[in-house]
Amino acid sequence: MGLRFRKSVKIAPGVRMNIGKKGVSMSFGGKGLRVNTSSRGVSVSSSIPGTGISYRKQIYSTRKKRPQRTRYEQIKYQQQKGKMLEEARNKVEQYEAHIDMLLTVHEETSDKVHWEKIAISDPPFRIGEEDGPNVQELKKRVEEYKPTWRDRFFNRVEARKRQMLVHIDQAVREDEKIYENWKENKEIAQKVLANDLQTWRKVIDDAKPFEDIEEMGSRVRYRFDQSRRVIAQLDINNREVVPTKVLTLTKTGKLSEKNMAKGKYLQLYQDYVCSCTLRIAREFFSLLPVQEVVVNVYDESPAEEQYGCILSVVFPREKMDMLDFTNIDCSDTIEQFEHNMKFLKTKGFKLVEEMQ
Repeated sequence: MGLRFRKSVKIAPGVRMNIGKKGVSMSFGGKGLRVNTSSRGVSVSSSIPGTGISYRKQIYSTRKKRPQRTRYEQIKYQQQKGKMLEEARNKVEQYEAHIDMLLTVHEETSDKVHWEKIAISDPPFRIGEEDGPNVQELKKRVEEYKPTWRDRFFNRVEARKRQMLVHIDQAVREDEKIYENWKENKEIAQKVLANDLQTWRKVIDDAKPFEDIEEMGSRVRYRFDQSRRVIAQLDINNREVVPTKVLTLTKTGKLSEKNMAKGKYLQLYQDYVCSCTLRIAREFFSLLPVQEVVVNVYDESPAEEQYGCILSVVFPREKMDMLDFTNIDCSDTIEQFEHNMKFLKTKGFKLVEEMQ
């Protein structure tokens, strides 16, 4: 026989606390309508006094979750948490890569073009007198062709060779392209060395050496003179390319975003400007036989709140050829050249005059 225990204590009019083996519950109301709350949920009971008619409904219950559902929800939570941590890592990695990109603009440059060698180069073959490389290769394959026993048995050897030679016209056209490219490049080289400024501009336009700088919002303009000198102007136009926030990961792997210290931001902006300046000079020295490059950088001066020249540098070829541009401090490197730059650690660039 099981023992049953239940006690009801009146706390206030219409409010009672019920104590039993399964726990404690509270009931509210009077005859005819009562609301009962317990750890198992909330129920409402109603009755019509004197009739024996009553009604009870559970309006809220706390079910114990089955282990499978609990495990599923735990896995889902871990997946969501892992996704958030992965997104945080990706954002920090992208941020750090962006900073590295800003500081290494000068390291990426076009391959040096040796115009002197191109101007005196011999033709790839004597057109009209000998076969070009594509025709030679095709004829060699025909000569070295080794028929299978099936080809010999069915007398298909000559047919196979004729089939291979069907492509001879295409090979001739490819060789003609090679010859025409050599001829065109030689003519361009001769014009470049003769200081043909229109050809110089075509070389730069075709190479598109400042494409990545301009993709970040800046603009590069330039002009030549007959003394093998280039005057280039860099308009930054987009200071937002340098971030004002610092993104890091906390010890728990969450994303932390804080304002970048003003001094650090100004130093980063200076290094970015100087890196772009060095890159512009290097590109002209790689693509053209210029002897001097002047780069003038224009942007809004944060120290004076007006637009103007914030940096002007003269780069001689001899000095640039002596430098190793790997792992350098761009701002310090600029100091090695004749330049105009006024930079305050707490205010940034001030306006300066262009170098002549």
